[in-house]
Amino acid sequence: GDDGRYVRRVSRVWSRGTAWLLSTICGLSYRVEGREHLPDGPAILACKHQSAFETFVMNAVIPEVCIIYKRELDSIPLFGWFLRRSRMVSVVRGGGASALRDMLARATQETGKGRCLLIFPEGTRVAVGERGVAHAGLIALVRNLKLPVVPVTLNSGIRWPRKSLLRHPGEITIRFLPAINDVSKFGRGEMEGLVETISAESDRLCGLEQSGET
Repeated sequence: GDDGRYVRRVSRVWSRGTAWLLSTICGLSYRVEGREHLPDGPAILACKHQSAFETFVMNAVIPEVCIIYKRELDSIPLFGWFLRRSRMVSVVRGGGASALRDMLARATQETGKGRCLLIFPEGTRVAVGERGVAHAGLIALVRNLKLPVVPVTLNSGIRWPRKSLLRHPGEITIRFLPAINDVSKFGRGEMEGLVETISAESDRLCGLEQSGET
C-alpha cells in the first residue's frame, strides 16, 4: 500500500549507507546511548538540532520514525521527495491555526500506526552551546497526542558544524534521556524545561563546562 512503508525502508537503507560513508570517508561515526528510555509503543522524540546529521541518522536509529519537518525542505531535490513519500509530516512555518490542525491530524494518524514522532523543539539548527526558542504549536502536539515525550540530546555540532561543509573525524553521541510520561499538564514552562534539558545535556556532551548557572 502507499502508506510510505516501502519508501521508508529504502530511505533507512540510504541513511545507513550515508552513515557508513561518513564513517569510512570522514571518520565520522556515532553511538547511541539510553535506548532503554524508549517506550515499547509510539512516543514523541524531542531532539536537539545542531546539524544535518540527525535529520537522516535518526531514520537509521529508530525504525518507523515519523519526522516533523519544515515545508521548505520539500524543495530539496530527491531528499524532499523521500520526505513526502515516506509519510513524514511537513509543517508550514507561520501557517497559523489551520497549519497546526493539519499537522495534528497527520501526526495522530501516523502515531496511530505505531510510529514514533521526531520533533526538533527549537525548530531550526542551533550552534553548539546555544538554545533555540520552542514553538508553541508543540505544546498542542504533546497535549493532543498524549504520548510519552523522550528528550534526545547529541553533540553533532562539534563534528558537523551548522554552517560548514567540514566534517571533523570522531564519534557523535546520540543520547535518549528518561521519558516524560505525564504530559497532561504540559505547558510553556514544561516546553522551556524540555529545551533546557536537551541543551544542558548537549553542552555536557560537547564538553562545555557549566558556569554555575542552573
